[in-house]
Amino acid sequence: MSHDENLPGEPPAEINPYEVLGVDEKASADEIKSAYRKKALKHHPDKAPPDVKEEANRMFQEIAFAYAILSDERRRRRYDTTGSTSESLHLDDDDFDWADFFREQFSSVVDVSAIDKVKKEYQGSDEERQDLLAAFEQFQGDLDKVYEVVMLSNVLDDDERFRAIIDKAIADGEVTAWKNYTEEPESKRKKRVKRAQEEAKEAEKLSKELDDQAVRSGGKSRRSKPGKADDNALAALIQQRQQARAADFFDRLEAKYAPKGKKRMAPEEPREEAFAEVAARKTSKGNARSSRSKRSRA
Repeated sequence: MSHDENLPGEPPAEINPYEVLGVDEKASADEIKSAYRKKALKHHPDKAPPDVKEEANRMFQEIAFAYAILSDERRRRRYDTTGSTSESLHLDDDDFDWADFFREQFSSVVDVSAIDKVKKEYQGSDEERQDLLAAFEQFQGDLDKVYEVVMLSNVLDDDERFRAIIDKAIADGEVTAWKNYTEEPESKRKKRVKRAQEEAKEAEKLSKELDDQAVRSGGKSRRSKPGKADDNALAALIQQRQQARAADFFDRLEAKYAPKGKKRMAPEEPREEAFAEVAARKTSKGNARSSRSKRSRA
């Protein structure tokens, strides 16, 4: 999907914003924001695998539109009264612009603090368990593919935890004992771990480069808050992909209108596997800090 295809046209057709975000009609503002963050990060087009990018973009627009309705008290009240999202956008003294709102959400959802909050709410939850088992069934036990789609998962930290969940689900007859899982060669498992380690290093390097650029430009380093390094890396990967697609978009314009020989090279997009691994170090470091804290108290 090209960069310009992510830009929205008209708002999505009539939707039920509560159903899109998966919240109750009596949900509080904080519950709505939390649900939005998880949905938006999970379906962000610049994080989705190539074969589902178009669907992710459609879903992201619906998620953003649902949040546009429910995050504003007046628009939410109008929707609750009329049951129509289109009517909820036309309020007196409301200068709401869907395109501007969408662009803002498209970028802000990769904010480090937002990612960190989603991660704390999602990991270890029943929702994560359901996503894990659904992916396990969908890909017939292929853990390489499972890690690509389970949000904020990584091999280095989650393998033991995920296997415990899967093994119990198999024993309870909840999922199939696929041979891709039960008979997976040790060599494939080691290869997955090695790839995860390489991707984590790549993500850390990219995050540091963006931090250094921010400091040189007089801005704040995103490493100013301890414990956010891996969320920084995830944000950096998505931002790098957005920049690469923007450059590719302008390259196509240049190819069409500029003189020959002056075409720019677009920056390389980060590999898909990087998105499954960027959080690897954070939990490990957190566990280490927790152990040190316990020893010091003892």
